[in-house]
Amino acid sequence: MNKNASNLIDLFESQFNETISINKNYNILMDLLANEWIIKAKKLPDPKPIFGTIFHEGEVAILFSNTGKGKSILGVQIAEGIASGRKILNLDTTQHKVIYFDFELSTKAFQRRYTNSDGFSYLFSDNFIRVEIDRNKELESEDKTFEELIISSVKFQIEKTLAEVIIIDNITFLSATNEKSKEALALMKLILDLSRKRNLAILLIAHTPKRDIYKPIQLEDLAGSKALSNFTDVCFCIGESIKGTNIRYIKQLKNRNYPIDFHEMNVMECEIVKENNFLQFKLIGFNTEEEHLRKFKNEFDDQIEEINQLKNEGKSNVEIGKMFGISEAAVRRRIVKYQKRIQE
Repeated sequence: MNKNASNLIDLFESQFNETISINKNYNILMDLLANEWIIKAKKLPDPKPIFGTIFHEGEVAILFSNTGKGKSILGVQIAEGIASGRKILNLDTTQHKVIYFDFELSTKAFQRRYTNSDGFSYLFSDNFIRVEIDRNKELESEDKTFEELIISSVKFQIEKTLAEVIIIDNITFLSATNEKSKEALALMKLILDLSRKRNLAILLIAHTPKRDIYKPIQLEDLAGSKALSNFTDVCFCIGESIKGTNIRYIKQLKNRNYPIDFHEMNVMECEIVKENNFLQFKLIGFNTEEEHLRKFKNEFDDQIEEINQLKNEGKSNVEIGKMFGISEAAVRRRIVKYQKRIQE
């Protein structure tokens, strides 16, 4: 090797070592051999269930449904079950201090929900801490937006209370304008950082747009908050039921760490009831999601099979219309709508 080539190699090595030395101070990553990670993990305690097999210690979960289907009712029920150490819908839990960020109900609405007509109220566990926005304070400042103030306030309250389970009702309130906004990303970064660093269990509650009630609930129904769901370990939902106005079903859609028990063939059927001054989901049993979905039914359901049969036999729309006392256009519309539904 000539002298010039040797000098060039020495220069490259010198610059490389200098870069390593400088970047070492800014490196936030940690590397180990794969086997070393496994040995390290074995020394850590196994996460305990806090909502049966659905939700465990140290996980980030999201619960969603349409508006008015009982998300907050179930959220408070989960919080109280964990805070008191009592089973939730017959599922095991582990007692922890819980902080519930309530961006849904006013103070009075919360009181009414857990008070009977005689004025007697439910007595919550002392491990249950509820937080709402203090409307007496300035909700914006010169150097911070409302969203930034919310995020910093959430972090402050978690550090102040030393709670081990965090519930935010609802996440849509914090990132309603744009799921890709810097506030939403900052919030998700905070949530993940808190969960991983302090082994906190965090449940996010989210609204969804109106969905097709004829179809099973899918993860895609999360819509505007779907970007947030990509960062979560667990996702479960509440569905409405054709069985009654107070009947709901609970279905798991995602579980990164454990098998899914409550899938479309084994959803939890519940009724919303108020017992002992506590508005809650009461477990009825287990069945398929299909049993709760609205069947395609409208004004021509009683006739449609016969209409299709006649059409297959070669009858014209006019002839069929005369047989049923409806117009040719009505026959055509019914057949088209039915065929579209069948194809979906």
